[in-house]
Amino acid sequence: MSGWKRKLREIFRSENDDSELRTVREMHVKFAELNMRDFFRHVVFPAYDDLKEEIEKHGRTVVIDVDDTGLNSASLIVYAPSDTKPDGQVEEFYFEIQGRAYQKAGFAFPEHADESQPRKPKVEILLRSGSISEYDINDLSRDDIVEIFVNEYAKWINY
Repeated sequence: MSGWKRKLREIFRSENDDSELRTVREMHVKFAELNMRDFFRHVVFPAYDDLKEEIEKHGRTVVIDVDDTGLNSASLIVYAPSDTKPDGQVEEFYFEIQGRAYQKAGFAFPEHADESQPRKPKVEILLRSGSISEYDINDLSRDDIVEIFVNEYAKWINY
């Protein structure tokens, strides 16, 4: 079944389950969660898999760690062979994509948040040293993620 049909079925199923309890706000939150889940499944995870396969060809170990729900964050950690322990490894690079659904004016001024407006699903890219950027999920492709990772990894290695 195609992705959009599955998403539509999930929306209507959840709407029918508790339609009298559902508010506009809850529907916007649910829709943002579904978009974020699809983004991680179809964009982030394939990009991470591509990176893992290629990096491991160069003698590194790559661990992909996903949050419990698979919705909000996933990290890719690169380990290099240790110089001091023959069988050991050390963390060389950490890259995380963390999802959030924002509402215009909702963070700084929650009292001004317009609950009738949909939430904007965005992701933040984090390194061990902190956040490097934030993107609307509609503006970020699998290739973009790979490119951002490679650029940041190159900076780190050449530091």
